[in-house]
Amino acid sequence: MTEVFDMKNNVKYLVTGAAGFLGGTICRQLIERGEDVRAFVLPGDPAMKYVPREAEIVEGDLTDMDSLEKLFAVEEGTETIVLHIASIVTVNPDYSSKVMEVNVDGTKNIIRLCLSHPECKKLVYCSSTGAIPEAAMGKAIKEVRRFDPDEVVGCYSRSKAMASQAVLDAVHEQGLNACIVHPSGIMGPEDYAIGETTGTLIKIIKGEMPAGIDGSFNLCDVRDLAAGTIAAADKGKAGECYILANEPVSFRDFSRMVSDEAGCKKVGMFLPIWAANMMGGMMEKQAKKKGTKPMMTKFSVYNLARNNKFDSTKAIRELGYSTRSYRDTIHDEIEWLKETGKIA
Repeated sequence: MTEVFDMKNNVKYLVTGAAGFLGGTICRQLIERGEDVRAFVLPGDPAMKYVPREAEIVEGDLTDMDSLEKLFAVEEGTETIVLHIASIVTVNPDYSSKVMEVNVDGTKNIIRLCLSHPECKKLVYCSSTGAIPEAAMGKAIKEVRRFDPDEVVGCYSRSKAMASQAVLDAVHEQGLNACIVHPSGIMGPEDYAIGETTGTLIKIIKGEMPAGIDGSFNLCDVRDLAAGTIAAADKGKAGECYILANEPVSFRDFSRMVSDEAGCKKVGMFLPIWAANMMGGMMEKQAKKKGTKPMMTKFSVYNLARNNKFDSTKAIRELGYSTRSYRDTIHDEIEWLKETGKIA
């Protein structure tokens, strides 16, 4: 009698960065569809309590091979799929050895283990749209076949470009079954760490943002990014990259939607880019003298002034990726902020 091997019941998903905003949402979605999930989190991370209780937790560090071996160790007959989400995100453009160590060397460690563990059947690497060179204003930015850190701006984007190229090199030179997703900005409910976008949203609601900037950004609902990343594990082709983005939204329109949904006072004034850039430079100098963090920097202004139009056609066609409206996401996030007592 021939034994039937039930693939679905013998696959374990290994998720790095599982205590983070996107990683946690991915874990929840995988568990909701009945998958076996192992969550990799930093030792003692206070956000560990937000990882779904159904997930098996392994504590460790991307730069520690011994702890990564524990992540990859599974029973015989179990196959693994790795979703590498963990990274250090920074809005400081200056070089950081820690960012490079975690984002680049840590990703190379993940690649090394995927290759040395034959039961590992696939790697999905979560990169960033920041790893892709900016196109001329108004032209939609598409996926690239090669990543050059010298063609992008800021330490974080450079690190993601280097890590993305390391993944593609492993695909082409060592036969690694891996694909890459490039999320744009992230927002939505269950942002327990209160990231940049959620922080901005709270400031608008509380009337703590006297002025905005006349720029734009590209933000996706975390639930849609999680679904797109899981779809890449299901359907993504080896050596392919997929942009997971939304339509760009102006700061004015975003602020207006937040005010409408929250019933709060509207942001009264929006600075032109040139004025914001000048003010950002002044704030940086003042903060440097005082040893504090500036409220605004020239780099944060650049991110609002740059081309934020990305083309997700490939992900829509090959992965079935979709995004909900900004208004729906803002509504759901505001409801979550109220439920958790972060706003009245």
